Amino acid sequence: MRLPKSLVLLAAGLLPLQAFAVFECNVKVKSVLVYATGELNVLHTGRNDFTVLCNMNQNYGAATPMVCANWFAMLEHIKKKDGNANIYYNGEGSCATLPTYGAAPAPVYVGDVTP
Repeated sequence: MRLPKSLVLLAAGLLPLQAFAVFECNVKVKSVLVYATGELNVLHTGRNDFTVLCNMNQNYGAATPMVCANWFAMLEHIKKKDGNANIYYNGEGSCATLPTYGAAPAPVYVGDVTP
């Protein structure tokens, strides 16, 4: 059976034109800091230096202050129980090469992946 050319073109048009790079950090949380400016800074085993995740006073990437407050509570809970956090990013990179402090990209999500 032959498919009409227009159907093949339509199907091809639905495929993504480019692949999106992503990476995630499955880590132990060592320290969680909140600066007077509202920045939530975390030190984890994937980077061994501080990286900003979000800001509790203003949007940081797509992360709103409300999301940031929830991430803070989750990270504190994960740290207290010596659990595992999953921090997921769009773009190319790795946990070990994340830019530090305010140069870090905003994550897509932060999760508790403790078994």
